[in-house]
Formats: sequence, C-alpha cells, structure tokens
Amino acid sequence: MNKRVWSILLVMTLLMGAVGAGRAEIIPPYGMGQIGLLATVLCESLTVRQQPDEAAAVVQTLGYRDLINVTEQSGGWARCVLGDSEDAASGWVKADYIAVDPAWYRTEEQTPVYAWNDLAAPKIALLEANTELFDPDTFLPVLKDEGEWILVSLRGAAGWIHLSDGRQDGERFEAVILLEGMEETVRYEHVRSALGFEMDYDYESLERRSEPDRECFLSRYDDPANPENYLEVTFDPADADTAAAALSAALSKEYAVIAESVTLEGAGSCIRLDASEAAEGGTPAQLQAVYIIPAGSGSLIAAAHYTPESAEGFGTRFRNMLNTLTAINKD
Repeated sequence: MNKRVWSILLVMTLLMGAVGAGRAEIIPPYGMGQIGLLATVLCESLTVRQQPDEAAAVVQTLGYRDLINVTEQSGGWARCVLGDSEDAASGWVKADYIAVDPAWYRTEEQTPVYAWNDLAAPKIALLEANTELFDPDTFLPVLKDEGEWILVSLRGAAGWIHLSDGRQDGERFEAVILLEGMEETVRYEHVRSALGFEMDYDYESLERRSEPDRECFLSRYDDPANPENYLEVTFDPADADTAAAALSAALSKEYAVIAESVTLEGAGSCIRLDASEAAEGGTPAQLQAVYIIPAGSGSLIAAAHYTPESAEGFGTRFRNMLNTLTAINKD
C-alpha cells in the first residue's frame, strides 16, 4: 500500500471538510504530485507489465483499491510507479481498470446506491456510515459528476449516489418529474426539520409553514385559512405499528381505511393508510393518504390531504415529495 498517497488524502480530508450538512464529504482530485497523478485500481486483480503490451513480462499484480502513481498514458495503457519514490518499481497497466486522479466520496450515514441516476432505479447497494476513514467499501472514488448525482466505484461494480442528503435547509434546486403523463421541471426547496426528517417540496405550488410540532405544506391555490390540498408531517413517540393502529381507528370513523406496507425511496419500509372511500361507501369530499414511517424510537406521520379532483395532480406531487423523505436524528 502506498503510504504517501494515503497521507495526502488524510491531509485533504482535514482541509476540505464536509460538503453540505455534514452527512457526507467529497474530497476533490489532488492533481499532479511529485511523482505523478494518484490513481486507484477499480478491479479485483490488475496485472502490471514491463511494457504496454499484454504479452510483456509481469511485474506485479494489484488488487482492488490499491493506489499507484501514474506518470504517463498512451494507447489505453498507463505507466505507473508502485512505491513512494521515482526509483520504485514501475510498469504499465490497462487504463480502463484504474481511476486517475479521482475525487473521493465518503458517507457519514446510510446511503443508497442506485443502478442508474434516477430515484426510481433499483438500489444495488446500501452504504453504511463510514467507520474507517479509508475503508475501501465506503470511501469511494468518483467516476462521474452530474451535479445532483455522482457515479462511484464499488467493489466489482459502479453505481449512482444522489447528493440531496448534503443540501442545507432552504436550499433550492430544479428537477424533472413525470406529472400526469408529462415531464415537468419542478423547482424544489430542501427541508431539514428539527422534527427528525428532511425532504424536498415544490415551493412554487406549495407554501411551507413550520411549527414546533409539525411541518405543513399548503397549496398556494387554496384559501390558506381553509386549505383542501396540503401535506403535514408530525412526530409520534409511539412505534410505527402502535401509531398506525391508533390512526386507523380514528380515520375509520369517517373512512373505509386500507392499511398496507409500502416502501418509500428515501425512508424505506413504512405503513400506508389509504382513506379514499367513505365509511358508508362513495367518495368523500377529501381524500387522505397517511404514511407512518419508523424514525428512531418513534414514528414520523406524513398525512397527505387532497380533493378527488386533485388526486392526480396534488396526489402525485405529495407522493413525489414523500419519496424524498429521509428520517434523520432529531435535534
């Protein structure tokens, strides 16, 4: 292992600190060093040869995440120095199997990794909080940066990480969603609430109202004194099953409640109470979809309220919002 380059990365970490709200950090490329450009091996086994030729003699075999210094690249090959000085052993490796002078990503909380850069894509890994600064399974080289998304190297694969977790409360950005069968660019604001969650909401369509015991997002098209379309999030100290049972009993006075287990993209498994039919049959004047999300020792209760006429519009917006919700430690 190249001790000098690990020391360089340690210094860079201390200097750069974390990006966003302290939940993850991205360390930028180091650039040209005294010997060359820092590179890391992306595959389980990589042969170093004396010449840039697959028939050339073998110098050494490198493993996943071994670090080298690259001094030259030509014809799909990279010349590398294997030690801490220019007179150390050197050779050539296939350039496709290394990342040269990458940025590095390190997570401080559980982070999903997606098959492609879309929150609807399958999750191929779940990164745990980094416990060792240079753990090869959590301190990852960045292969591509597309703003909200980065492509990182995993052991034997590559995957995409969404960087919304690093946003500050009140930070605004744009995203494209599918709404009523059409792509729409939505302007979002990030929420990081003392109630113990973070989430994105459409600030052009909704008004955020924060209170000590709840976060509420009201339709800007409704009478603010008597809104019909809104989403509110509260914290319940009861566990999810207990909270769901109590809420279901209360809603059953007016609705025919259907309870089901669902998975939100950011929060994971939770309980959903569907209240879209009146207890006596027929369609009620207002529909509700209540999500009970495990959060530490209690639960987050996210209740979407909307009229039957706005079920496609606001109902979809609220579902998109809830798919960005992530439980965090309460302040």
